[in-house]
Amino acid sequence: MRDALRLYGHDIRAAMSDVIGGLRLMDLDRLPPDLQSQIERVRVASETLAELLDGAMMQVSGEVGHGVASQSFAFRSFLAEIDLRWSGRAREQGLSFLLEVQPQVPERVQLAKIELDRILGNLIANAMKFTDAGEVSLKVGIRDGTLQFCVRDEGQGFSDPALERLFLPGGRPADERRPGSGLGLHISKELAVRLGGTLSVRNRQTRGACVSLRIPAGAWECRDAPVSPPDLSGLTILVAEDNETNQILVRQMLEGMGARMVLARDGQEALDLLARAPVDIALIDIEMPRLTGIEVMQRLRARTGFDIPLIALTAYVMRENREAIYAAGADGVIAKPIGSVAGFGTAIRRHVDDSGPRDTAHAPPETDEAPKACGTLDRNRFEAILQAAGPDGRVEFLTHLLQDLRAVRADMNRAIRDSDRSGARAGSHILISLAGAVGADRLQQLAESLNAAAHRDRLPEARSLIASCDSALATLITEVERRARREAGG
Repeated sequence: MRDALRLYGHDIRAAMSDVIGGLRLMDLDRLPPDLQSQIERVRVASETLAELLDGAMMQVSGEVGHGVASQSFAFRSFLAEIDLRWSGRAREQGLSFLLEVQPQVPERVQLAKIELDRILGNLIANAMKFTDAGEVSLKVGIRDGTLQFCVRDEGQGFSDPALERLFLPGGRPADERRPGSGLGLHISKELAVRLGGTLSVRNRQTRGACVSLRIPAGAWECRDAPVSPPDLSGLTILVAEDNETNQILVRQMLEGMGARMVLARDGQEALDLLARAPVDIALIDIEMPRLTGIEVMQRLRARTGFDIPLIALTAYVMRENREAIYAAGADGVIAKPIGSVAGFGTAIRRHVDDSGPRDTAHAPPETDEAPKACGTLDRNRFEAILQAAGPDGRVEFLTHLLQDLRAVRADMNRAIRDSDRSGARAGSHILISLAGAVGADRLQQLAESLNAAAHRDRLPEARSLIASCDSALATLITEVERRARREAGG
């Protein structure tokens, strides 16, 4: 049975990857605003479905246990996507959907994201099912350390028999006219308990019902407050990375935490250095000249007695990519762009300190998910990078960043002109990392879509996408040039 589930799981994941990839390849700028909104709604729903399917298939096939997977994620971006998804559904039903987020709600939280999404999805869907006209709303706030969600509707409310059977499987009264079994509330109640929270239902005094989810302090964490990076003093860390901007960023992060960095500029150099230079851990980029990161790890693991932790640094964190990475011998995956110095250092510290045997099963990536903004540049993230570089390092960083951005633009234009799929894949891979590192989120998304088009041999069909990506890259170069002149005093 498990073998059959794994086979089905592979095909399901592949199909979902094609759905999401196809949506990302669409050039929304050429569509009418109402159609753009619908496509964005479908994209959000498809990515949620992919995460749900991924988690479900991993559980039923025995890849992971049934515990709640807590993660740090962009909470306000998550809420914005809920608004996008359910506003479209409400309009189709002649309703309105209102999201109200109180000012004290943090940008980032540590919580089981998928479980929370399932609960809110069930509650909002139920509210819309039983509301014929008017408004459904989601209010999110914090009170005395408790994270609170309240879904309100303007329907008929719960009947007395329904209130008596709340949260039971098949708890809907037999004489209820509308379709449904009450399973959504039962599922939501169980998920709320697994989150460490509570679910309550009441009828409003005026009209409709209010269903509240409360998650107390201790069951969730605010991630807005700065976390001190760990002390990596005494560690020697090999970093295999061919991109100069990424080399500078990683060096600044590691040396700021007290580590000594040994640099390999391609896969072959990484192999040579590891044959003669003792290190505590190796961070290996997947896409490199001469030998890829996959090839490097395979050859290292073939060496007798080689047990140094190997961590993949990559912008590719889809499941099929992770499976190939772990099969090659990786101990973990850190997704680029690196979103948190403290998280980066903590992942390294954990792997170095782990004295147990390597787990090459389907371990989760240590990724710090970035919010999906549509602006040209996330100023806060960019300023944080410049602050980390310090007064003496800013000009050097900006100089190398400009060199890399100009070079990747030239390389990608050449690859597109010559129909060079390999060159387009390599260039867009570098651009994903560069754009994400400085907070150019829209450019990063365009580069991801372009990379997917190159992998699927669909570059001839992606002319609008190519033009949008080049335009966004040109704008970023202009902004970085402006900042570089200011830092240089010119």
